[in-house]
Amino acid sequence: MIYEYALDPVVLSTWASNERDYAEFLREYGLGTPRIISSFPKKKKSKLRSYLLTFCPEVSQSLAAQRYTEMVVKLVDSLVIREIQEPEVVNWQENAVIENNRIPFGVILSSMAIAEDNNITPHSMYSHDSIWNHPDQLVVSRTNAGLFSIISNLVSLAENKIVIIDPYGWTAESVSFIRFMLQSIPRNRVSGNFPAIILFYKEKRGSDNGGRGSPSADHVRNQILEGLTGDLSNLQVQVYELRERGDADVFHNRCILTEHGGIITGHGFGVSGTQEHTDDAVLMRSTMYQKKWDQFVERNGYEVVSEA
Repeated sequence: MIYEYALDPVVLSTWASNERDYAEFLREYGLGTPRIISSFPKKKKSKLRSYLLTFCPEVSQSLAAQRYTEMVVKLVDSLVIREIQEPEVVNWQENAVIENNRIPFGVILSSMAIAEDNNITPHSMYSHDSIWNHPDQLVVSRTNAGLFSIISNLVSLAENKIVIIDPYGWTAESVSFIRFMLQSIPRNRVSGNFPAIILFYKEKRGSDNGGRGSPSADHVRNQILEGLTGDLSNLQVQVYELRERGDADVFHNRCILTEHGGIITGHGFGVSGTQEHTDDAVLMRSTMYQKKWDQFVERNGYEVVSEA
């Protein structure tokens, strides 16, 4: 539901000269949309910003130049950072092909067509079967593979954090999915940094008649790490058991967040494992995403019962 876009600067410059294209870019790209721009052909935000501004329309005070600068600012605010070497050739399209053969982009949006299956141009992007058309909500099978299929790009492109928010994130089914996710994230990633995994779940108190309460964060973390294979030297897993406060919002949503966006589900991450069981997954728009990021990551509006 999230895709990395290699965007030709010539296309961006052309869009700045057209009011409709300019408005569509602000609406359809960046945080809260399926289309996140790649840092290609640079690997730092500052360098990409400087590079893109060299394509700004020549008359700096023109409306097109002002639009272009605004588009660049929005673009670099939410980027997929690619660990790439400085290009050996100047031509953007040739470099895009080389980089796409190393690790494929989601989509290459270029000013002229190139011989890559994931390439579109401004002239082809609106065709009926265009790969530019991405769903923002899906019905998925409640299996490990089914759920991972809709978050795979989101977690594979993450550089800093993968935040899992689920009141029942402590259950055996949820822990099993998190392990499956960690083993399924490809190691040949666009970013050299493996993101920290952060799990927030809600305290459940045991009842007098034998009802089971939630385990401690330390226990849940150990359960996640148990059975993982491969090189785990760079793996950071943080777990928080939270309790609702009377002066804060209730803890009921189930979602997964990274710096590039978020996906919210109905049933959460404790999948049933039955192919016939389904769940709804929805790409979070910017306002909803920012609320959840602030609520859990930035300020944590809950009491921490245990952490590990």
